[in-house]
Formats: sequence, C-alpha cells, structure tokens
Amino acid sequence: MKSIPDRILWLGCLLLALLMIAGLLAIEDTPQLKPRANLSPSQIAKVKRLLERNDPRRLRVGSVAQAVLGQEELDSALNYAANHYARGASRLMFEQGKARIQATLPLPWPRLGGFLNVQIELAETDSLPEIGALTVGRLVLPGFIVNGMLKSGLSMIPVAADWRQLVDMVKKVRFSTRRMVVTYTWRGDLQAQLGSALLSDDERGQLLFYQTRLAELTRTGRYTIGLTTLLNALFQSAAQRGEQADPVRENRAAIRVLAFYVTQKDLGQLIPASKHWPRPVWRRVVLQNRDDFTKHYLVSALLAADAGSPLANAVGLYKEIQDSRGGSGFSFSDLAADRAGTQMGNRAVASEQAARALQKLLAVAAEPDIMPETADLPEFMPEAEFKRRYGGLTGDAYQNMMAEIERRVAALAVSRE
Repeated sequence: MKSIPDRILWLGCLLLALLMIAGLLAIEDTPQLKPRANLSPSQIAKVKRLLERNDPRRLRVGSVAQAVLGQEELDSALNYAANHYARGASRLMFEQGKARIQATLPLPWPRLGGFLNVQIELAETDSLPEIGALTVGRLVLPGFIVNGMLKSGLSMIPVAADWRQLVDMVKKVRFSTRRMVVTYTWRGDLQAQLGSALLSDDERGQLLFYQTRLAELTRTGRYTIGLTTLLNALFQSAAQRGEQADPVRENRAAIRVLAFYVTQKDLGQLIPASKHWPRPVWRRVVLQNRDDFTKHYLVSALLAADAGSPLANAVGLYKEIQDSRGGSGFSFSDLAADRAGTQMGNRAVASEQAARALQKLLAVAAEPDIMPETADLPEFMPEAEFKRRYGGLTGDAYQNMMAEIERRVAALAVSRE
C-alpha cells in the first residue's frame, strides 16, 4: 500500500503530465486567422453611430431599454483589441440563438513560436449567454467546465465595483443573424462604477496628485497659458517622484489629467470621488497660439498612452474627414498635432527607460521640441477641394503630404530615443 507522500507525488506527476498534454494539444504551428488592418476612419464612424444610437444617458434611471449591436462594428472593435493588446486577430459572428468568437494569438515568447487558435461558442439562455464550448487548438473543453471555471475565477478577482450589480442590469441577450440585442435596466451610476473598477487605488492616487498640482498651477495667472508651461510643471513633478514611482503610470496619469482639463471633461465621470478633489481653474491652453492644437495633441497622446497609436491615428484622421464634410474643413495642421501628440503618448509608456527620458525632456521642453512647424500646412479645406487637390486618402499628393508631416514629427526632440 502506497504512503500518503507517494500518492501526493504520483498525483503531482499525473497533473504535470496532463498539463503538458493540454499544452501540446492547445499550441499549433500555424495561425488560423491572419491579422487584419487596424480601425479605419470609416469603421470608427460606424462604431460612433452605433454608440450614438444606443446612448442610454437620456433614459430615466430604472427604465428598461434595448441596445441593438451590429456584428460588423463589434467585430472591428474586437479585432482592434486583439491586434493591439496581443498582436493577434479575431473574428465575431452572430447567428440565430448563438455567437461564435474566433481568435489567433501568438505565444508571448517569440523564440518558441506557435499560436493559440481559440474558438468560443456562446449560446442564448433566459438571461446572460453561456459558453457552449471552448476550443483551443485541438483541445476541446465542454461548456459546463468552462462556465464553472469562469464563475470561480470572477469571484476571486478583487475589484472596486460591485460586478454583481452591474451584471444584474442585463436582463437578456439575444443573438440573430449579424446582430445582438441586449435588454437592460439603466443605472445612472454605471460609468462611475466601471471607472472605479478599471482603476486601481494607486492609479486613483496618481490622478489625485496631478489634479491637485494642476489646480495649484491654474489658481492664479493669465487667462491664456501655454501647454508647455503645464507640461513643464507636471513632468517636473513626475520626475521628482523618484525611483519608487512607476514612470509609465505617472506619465499616463499626467496625460489623463491634462486631456480631461483642456477638453473640459469632468474626472468625476471616471472617478466619483474626484468630485471632492481640488478643482483647476479653467484657462485657455494654447499650442502655437491655438487651443484647438492643444486638444488635438493631448487627446491623441491620451489615446496613444491608453489604447495605442493605430487608434489615435485613425481617430485624428476620422475627425478631419468629418470636419471636411461641413465642419471646419480638412486640416493637415490638425493632423500634425495629432501625430505629434500620438508620438508623445507612445514615448510616455513605451518602457520605464523611455518614460523617464520623456519626463526629463518635458520638464524643460519648449514648443519646437514637441510640435512641428505647421504654418505652411494646408487647412480648412471642404471635402470637394480636398479630393481635387490631394486625390482623397489614396491620392499621391495626400500620401506625400503625410510623409512630410511624419518627417517633421520624427525630427522632434520628443521623437528621439
């Protein structure tokens, strides 16, 4: 008869063998899906229309509503996330009564090679959908096992928001051909709940620090203030917070606070507790004597720091296309501000070394260090004139102009390693 230590050793070896077999079955040599292009301006326009159609903020608290979500828009957004966060690709398909999600994710160890080809089948229930099956490579897991593991895993995750209350908002999810219909009860504090859940205590503390510093900077002085004045002060503080601080998170927090400030957005939408934080006095913040450049620059920096440069680029281009159709007109100057801001946001979070180098630069930077010359760049062009002069987004003249903007941005001090 085997002793207890022998049994434990035997069970450990068996578990290790099962994990190795599962790994061999899950990892494949070839990708099932090939990466697709990142979000284009037209796709962003479709996602924007989808959000506008289903904006619940006009609803009364407690009212029941339905959101109709198209397959194409959700598929584009999901594929962007897979591409940006995991260098992979995804595909989303809705059918009557079920949904299928496919994804190809390269292993995070490039030298080993290999891919995880994943397929998740979701089935309708009387309320939230459940996983019918999960396939990873040649490994197939039945739904009851996956659902049990998922529920156990979620219950163990410590978050600031009450996820049970958020989940209870959703009453039913129905799948049909190329669309999903979500029936829910609207709660007015949803945005604040999600904001609290997505930010750690450390991140909220960093935002409070830079919000307080910004309030000090704007308490006195002229109505108009240069962007570099605020950047100098906030990033001097970031550099002074020392080696114990994570420079990437510090940079991201400073950019978030500045972007919310110049666009006159309330941080309380993201963090309810911030309503009690020091309030900055509103000033007109300018870059090259223009406050629209400041907004372009910082929103693009925020998108790059939080979501990645492909999205920031596409959002900037989308706005210029919309402006050319009845707004202020297509502007290569605005695109230059977008690209410069995106470059700054990229550098801010690229690595600890890059983040600290950027802190030192922005602590003393002047405008020519962060923003290219734009006086000679065409702007205020209606759509018809833009197409006539530059051949649209595929024209050689447009491509040449964008190459010139990229050259100018690459020459900035903020772009140098």
